[in-house]
Amino acid sequence: MNTLGNTVLLSTKLKIPAPRKNYVVRKALFDELRCCADMGVVFVRGGAGTGKTTLLSSFLRETGLRNVCWVSLDTSNTNVYSFWLYVTTAINTLLSDGEDYLALIRSNPNAAQIEPLLTLLVNRLTQAEDCYLVLDDVHHMRDEALLRSFEFFIGAMPPNFHIFMLSREDPPVYLGPLAMAGRLLLIDGRQMQLTPSEGMAFLQQTLQLTGSKEELESLNDYAEGWVGGLQLAAAAGPLQRYGKLLRAGGGIAAQYLTHEVIEALAPEQKAFLTQTGCLSYFDVDICCALFDPFTPADFENMVATLMRKNLFIVCVDEAAGVYRYHNILQDYLAQQFKRLPTAEQRALLCRAALAFEQCGDNEEALQQYCAAGDYTAAMRVAQGMGGRIEAWSYLDQIPYDLLLQNADLAAQCFLFNMGTLNIKNCRTLFEGFKQHYGDSDIFSVMRFAEGYVSKNNGILPEYNLLTARQISALPFGPVVKAMVLVENAIALVENMRYEEAETCTKDALSIGSNINVFVDFFAYNELAQIYEETGRLNDSLVCYQQSRALLNTSSLMSWYGTNYYFGLVGVYMRQMQLNKANEILVSARHLLDAQRSRINITDMTLAHHEAEMEFLQGNDAAGAALVETLLAKYPSFNTLNIARLLHELACANRIPPALADKFLTELAAAKHYRQQPFMRLLRARLLFTQGAFAQALQETDEILTFSRLHANLLRLVEAGLQKVVLLAAQDSAAHAREIQNLLREAVHYALQNRILMPFYLDRRPLLPLLLQLARAGASKNEMTPAELEFLSEILALCGYVTPALQAPDELSARELQVLQQLALGITNREIAANLCISPATVKTHVLSIFGKLGVSSRMMAVEAGRTNGLLPLNHTT
Repeated sequence: MNTLGNTVLLSTKLKIPAPRKNYVVRKALFDELRCCADMGVVFVRGGAGTGKTTLLSSFLRETGLRNVCWVSLDTSNTNVYSFWLYVTTAINTLLSDGEDYLALIRSNPNAAQIEPLLTLLVNRLTQAEDCYLVLDDVHHMRDEALLRSFEFFIGAMPPNFHIFMLSREDPPVYLGPLAMAGRLLLIDGRQMQLTPSEGMAFLQQTLQLTGSKEELESLNDYAEGWVGGLQLAAAAGPLQRYGKLLRAGGGIAAQYLTHEVIEALAPEQKAFLTQTGCLSYFDVDICCALFDPFTPADFENMVATLMRKNLFIVCVDEAAGVYRYHNILQDYLAQQFKRLPTAEQRALLCRAALAFEQCGDNEEALQQYCAAGDYTAAMRVAQGMGGRIEAWSYLDQIPYDLLLQNADLAAQCFLFNMGTLNIKNCRTLFEGFKQHYGDSDIFSVMRFAEGYVSKNNGILPEYNLLTARQISALPFGPVVKAMVLVENAIALVENMRYEEAETCTKDALSIGSNINVFVDFFAYNELAQIYEETGRLNDSLVCYQQSRALLNTSSLMSWYGTNYYFGLVGVYMRQMQLNKANEILVSARHLLDAQRSRINITDMTLAHHEAEMEFLQGNDAAGAALVETLLAKYPSFNTLNIARLLHELACANRIPPALADKFLTELAAAKHYRQQPFMRLLRARLLFTQGAFAQALQETDEILTFSRLHANLLRLVEAGLQKVVLLAAQDSAAHAREIQNLLREAVHYALQNRILMPFYLDRRPLLPLLLQLARAGASKNEMTPAELEFLSEILALCGYVTPALQAPDELSARELQVLQQLALGITNREIAANLCISPATVKTHVLSIFGKLGVSSRMMAVEAGRTNGLLPLNHTT
């Protein structure tokens, strides 16, 4: 076994099988294989038992080919996670830093985001020396997501990397480009057939059969080059009886094994094979636990006897004494095992599970316990795995009534089904939690999911705030407890306790880090949302980078991908990075379209953001139409779900009075939402549109004061600008000084994190006021250069077009230079020295500038120069 973290891999799948003694050197095929360094893929196709594995393993031994790794596939490797985990583990032996890639791939349970990780791997494989990967039994690769990722890898792999693929069937992926480039070598079943001389050599030299020449030739002729058939026949005994059976086709291998091999074995040998037929692998410890009495000597004698009989037993780790059955025999024995009495099957599975558990292979133990129906033992093993993702799919096999008796494991199973978007199972578990724990804190932490699993789409997510003592008392392990902390952080944000929310989320990262990637992902996403809510947009983007890294390495299931996209797009929108926001929305739509299961809340969220993009691109009519469509499609949804869209409608003076009234009514009834700053700002704006100016102004003032006190930069900017809009609508001249101060404050606090969206949404009433601020700020030195530059960007965003430079005959090149010097606030003598002209000449140019700009002072000239686009809005030139 190969241990990677707590994931136990079968070393039997990663060892290059040793070719059996006295193997036949297949010279013609070896000669073809020698060109492998010129090939991207060498595909060897042949039926069961045609010698594909032996061909490759003997070729490697004969040629001494270097830098080769091997993966033997079976039905347990048909998903993206298992396949790439084994492949990366194998490739690790070829790389100096392979452990880094193993740590990334270990957390990858799904296909959604595997390609970025494969890109990293491909880049790392690019080197001067040739490397080889052998994939045995690739016909097990049938999963569409796996095949897409594998086809991507083949198309991208560097020319120094080569793959041998051994299969019973045609290639599972399209290899046409390699064939056109002359980099595909195909060896088919016909070529795999033994020639008559090779068949005789196999019988005499490899199997060392002692029958007469006529008997051997007869069997060889009947086998028609099928090396597996020869081996099966040799295991059975008298040679003259088997040619006809080998020609029969269909289920001949099973018939042959049953009637001519298994029935010829001693009872204890048949019992050993049948009773170990449920095992993926076995060794002396597992077998001694499985059989009683059974000693290490009994094990060695049994294995030696069976191997002498040429049965398909493969030793892939001779030092550790670990064995497995060849696939033909494994499939056959699995069927024989199912014919045992149910009680005997269960007893054997449970003993095997206990043996695997004792040797540290918890995942194999879980598989055996679940197959035995011993779910209590399976839950015990899963509990000991501490919330690791490897246990989650097995938890879903446990009857929910039993699983719900352990709140921690049931919660992990709920998270697994949320990740796979199995809403039906989520709903069953949610109702089970409600029934078992409805009056306790345990159920309160599940309440957030009601909006996602309930058939009533109008329910808003509800997060219940727990104390540290309540959280400590919950019967959860580190993974679920960390998720509770994340939920608690959301509740703290709802209560405007931002610093506590940040601390709570960081505690979740500390508790759950490096145990389960879901915890890290959710915690970083929540931390990003806390920073967004408080206007720390730069910090939010850093957190989303962490989330993206987790997506790139673990694919996280579709649910979590959309969670990331929908969070990130909001930050880009607040910074008016609309190109990036559009790219994110395209990715989100592709991800949703690829999902087999869809839920309304994610579809609605995507439609919400797409409508918002229309408003932010200045297409108010299109945005309003999309909002109308969205409301018609999801009539049961609470209007609080689309509060941002309602705000944008209000800014565009397009919100229907009935819709505004509905929002105000639903907000009044939503105790978890009605005190939140943004909701109150929207309420104030709607009240203003209804003529309640004093009430609107008071509520806006309260939010502004609160935001200043709690350093909520986003709401401070929004509230300040909303107050400007309210005051300007009443009497801008009477409130001119206050308006200028509020605008200056908004620019100041928006600058560092580039909070631009609030300026754009209220661009119509703000633009003339911002222009006045720009002129006053530049002339009175009331704003820093950075603030003035940012203000210039805001003006451009809001639609202000800087006037074109005056024609040369209006203001000469030298006069422009003098004007730029005037903006520095220096004397005529200093200007003369800087421009290498006389003070008298400077004076002449200054008077000319005054005349052309229609001003009478140096200060007025500088202000006119900025107003007319001859000078920038900042202090320097």
